Amino acid sequence: MSPPAPTTNSNNGVPLFQPGAIDTYFQSHNSFDYNPTSTTSVLKTFKRLAINQGWDEERRRQEKGKFQKAIDVEFTDRVGSGFLLEDWQRLGKVIGIEPLPGSITQCKKMIKKENINIYHILHAYRRATEVENVEDVEACKDVRRFKTVAELRKYTQNHKMYYQKEFAKGSVLKGLLKHLR
Repeated sequence: MSPPAPTTNSNNGVPLFQPGAIDTYFQSHNSFDYNPTSTTSVLKTFKRLAINQGWDEERRRQEKGKFQKAIDVEFTDRVGSGFLLEDWQRLGKVIGIEPLPGSITQCKKMIKKENINIYHILHAYRRATEVENVEDVEACKDVRRFKTVAELRKYTQNHKMYYQKEFAKGSVLKGLLKHLR
């Protein structure tokens, strides 16, 4: 996905949201009423879709796999492939890391230390504003940073916000995963 070219002062930014792979997944179910927006909770929408379609547990599990593959594609499209320092620094800024490391390796190390639910990051990027300079990116207030993996685990279990490792193909997404079960 190519972000729109900024049309205003780079400090103000422009809305970035464009429908992505997750939205395409939801729209592929013809009898499901879905309109892509930047504020839609993708997990709540998946649950609504499962109810709407009347899926049994086996079908729901199969569809969850397709849904998580779409998340991987969209995460990589929005966050980056992991090959550019700017992508890692932008992610660091979005989740609130200061000061920003100057290398990909150092960014990875700093980000790996964070205990953040992947869905929070995805939602932050779906609501993001595009700015030209990484320095102008602001930390997203909706990205909750947990002090420990145990706190993240409890939150993830309580809200059923798991992402299965086998569906993570993008290097940035893989770098954020923690063992929570």
